[in-house]
Amino acid sequence: MTGSSPSYPSAASGRPQAERVTAALLDAALLTLAEEGFEAATVAQLAARARTSKQAVYRRWPDKASLIAASLCSALTKVGPPAPRRGSVAQDLRLYLTDLVQALQATPLGRAVKSVSALKNQPQLAAVLQEAEDARRLALRQIFIATPFEADMETRIDLLLGLVYFKLHVRDQPISPGDIEAAIHLVLGLTAPKSPDVNPRPETANAPDRAPVPFP
Repeated sequence: MTGSSPSYPSAASGRPQAERVTAALLDAALLTLAEEGFEAATVAQLAARARTSKQAVYRRWPDKASLIAASLCSALTKVGPPAPRRGSVAQDLRLYLTDLVQALQATPLGRAVKSVSALKNQPQLAAVLQEAEDARRLALRQIFIATPFEADMETRIDLLLGLVYFKLHVRDQPISPGDIEAAIHLVLGLTAPKSPDVNPRPETANAPDRAPVPFP
């Protein structure tokens, strides 16, 4: 997430107890969203799961949607992309996509995001998801910019993020490290590394495992 993230109140005061209650409510909202979806969640249920009262919710947020939006915003903010190392575009993409897939595939955040992605009548939630999308695209631009792969950068980003969204949210299939590797090599126009030969030919034993393919 970036500094322009939607502003959601995080605590009624700076007191440690208030902060603990706020954190418990944010966690409860994210877990309930991941497990049961937006429509099934109620303020009473979220408060009970956080071991607090509905009044504690309404002191912080005006309604259920605002609480759930805040929980998504808080969780997404913690998924910060690694800074580009600028040594290898492929390696920077590998690190970034591995972290993103881990967050969306192996944590409650991913299930929560999937559960709200199809909602059409919740502008607060849509704003949080759009902000996260903007942050992802910015992180990927920082990897591509000032490299030989800067041309058609937005299309390359579409293809990489499209793999993640389509497999996880449409086909409901896991993404493997091999999927990430194949996508990176396709998008960069590189030759993907092959499984090593048991007895490589002498003339190819020390050959590089990838080479750039010139773009037309």
